[in-house]
Amino acid sequence: MKDGGILFLAANTPRSQTYAQAFVARGFRFAKAILFDRPGAVQPGKAELPSRPNIATVVPLPDPQIPLTRSLDGLTASVQRIEAESVNDGAILEAVSMAGVDLVIYSGYGGQVISRELLEQSPPFLHAHSGWLPDYRGSTTIYYSLLAGEGCGVSVIKMAPAIDQGPIVARRRYPPPPAGVDIDYFYDSAIRADIMADVIAKWQSDGKFDEVATEGDGADHYVVHPLLKHLALLSIAGNGPVARNS
Repeated sequence: MKDGGILFLAANTPRSQTYAQAFVARGFRFAKAILFDRPGAVQPGKAELPSRPNIATVVPLPDPQIPLTRSLDGLTASVQRIEAESVNDGAILEAVSMAGVDLVIYSGYGGQVISRELLEQSPPFLHAHSGWLPDYRGSTTIYYSLLAGEGCGVSVIKMAPAIDQGPIVARRRYPPPPAGVDIDYFYDSAIRADIMADVIAKWQSDGKFDEVATEGDGADHYVVHPLLKHLALLSIAGNGPVARNS
C-alpha cells in the first residue's frame, strides 16, 4: 500500500506500540516515522506492557513481545529518533515541518498539549480520543462512559489548539472489554488503533475525511476517583451497570 504522505509521530509508549502493530497488520506503509523519547525521563503513559491476557476481544490486543522499533521498521523505511521529553520540543517542530508529508498521525505522552505553533506550521494532525465527543472530553472518559452504561467511545479528530475540540472525522462505540482485560494498557489503545486504521485507509483511498456533525458542548473528565474507577471495573465484571441518579 502506498505511503500516502503520512508521518507517524510517536512517543515511546505502549499506545504507540499498539498503534504501530495495528498499522503493520493492515499493511500500511508510511512516508516517515518520528519516535521521540528521553532515556530515563518519566512521562505519563510511558511504561512496559504487562502480559497479554488470553481473552478474546472485539479488537486485536497488542503483543508486548514486539518492540515498537521493530514495528516502525515494518511501517516505513524512514525512522527518525529524537531525544525529547515534549512533543513541543524545537527539534520535533523542525523535523515535522521539514518532513514533506500531508498528514500526521499523533500518539504522544499523556497530558501534553500540542502548541499552537506546531499545529499551525505542520500538516493536519490526527488524534484518536478515547471518548464520544463532544460528550466526553478529557483523559479519563472511558471510565465515566462505562459508569453511564454507554460502553467505550472513540473519536478521531483533526487536532486544534482547544483540547479535544477539533473537527471530528470519525466516531465509533465499542462494547466494554471482557473482565480480566487491562483497560489502560490494552483495550483503550486497541480500540483507538482500530478506528484510526480505518480512517487512514479511507484517507489513503480517496484523500479526504468525513466530518461528523455534533450537537451540545459536552463535559470535561480529567480525574476519576479511585472508587469510581473501581465501580466502573465492577460494571464489566458481571455485576451489572451502576445506576445513575436521574
